[in-house]
Amino acid sequence: MTKIVLVDTDALFALNSQDDAHFPKALKISEKLNRQGFNFTISKFVLAETVTLLSYRISHQKAVDFLEKLMAGKFPVIKVTEEIENLAYQIFKNQSSKNVSLVDCLNMAILKKYRTETIFSFDKIYQKNGFKLIEV
Repeated sequence: MTKIVLVDTDALFALNSQDDAHFPKALKISEKLNRQGFNFTISKFVLAETVTLLSYRISHQKAVDFLEKLMAGKFPVIKVTEEIENLAYQIFKNQSSKNVSLVDCLNMAILKKYRTETIFSFDKIYQKNGFKLIEV
């Protein structure tokens, strides 16, 4: 059975930017998950958010390199169904913080849909919503 872990934009960005404050921890978590046989997966929204962030904050070439990894199948991309979108909208409506993005809520909806509670992210909003962050 393939073990997968959902990855958020902040973790992907950290893994692609040695200047990011989370880079050392992201690298350790990534290595740990690889040793344990996990494969990373992302949503198409995390894909878009990560490519945009890499392009804006690092370089267009870094964003292109990341896209090429995806196209080579390094990170399978979860298709977001209408059911997941509707659940994400409900989760978003129930948030009280202005710092919760719709992409965060889509990730939470995916986690609920696939009955998993753990995500590779550094964003504490997941913990506030009952999910667990992967630790080193």
